[in-house]
Amino acid sequence: MTVRQAIETGFEGVFVPLLGDSNPTLGEEGEPLRHWQKARVQEMLENLGPPAWSSPKNESHTQAIAIQEFASKRFTDLSIGEQRIVLLMRALVGQPPVVLLDEVWSAMTGGMVKAARRYLRGRLGREQAVVVITHWEDEVPWSVAEGLKRFRLQGGKGQVVV
Repeated sequence: MTVRQAIETGFEGVFVPLLGDSNPTLGEEGEPLRHWQKARVQEMLENLGPPAWSSPKNESHTQAIAIQEFASKRFTDLSIGEQRIVLLMRALVGQPPVVLLDEVWSAMTGGMVKAARRYLRGRLGREQAVVVITHWEDEVPWSVAEGLKRFRLQGGKGQVVV
């Protein structure tokens, strides 16, 4: 399975690529869902793919080539950090109303974490909620001033942290 195929499985909630175009549902604006899906996958790759983690920023033509090359790689040939960011893209591509991120930064490089935090802070829809499960509060991309609600498990009991 390629990186692109792995991200596409996020639309159907399956872990293998689907064959054919069997879903006639219409997406936003009434266009065929398949067109909308392709655009969303491309958005994920542009915002969370290699050009978003590397510096300095290359010209757009070079970035497009880097994205295409990355999207064509076999998922199993990626480093663990690269696999983790692809799985984050997979989780976000369908714009689910609730996103659970459990130790999401594990094995990612600093550039990957920065790109992911930037995407989460600026590109999620207002109708989406994110639950970040972590041992370290500074890993959460938002602050209390921005509406962050904290819940802590301690001694086997849950409590809201004010």
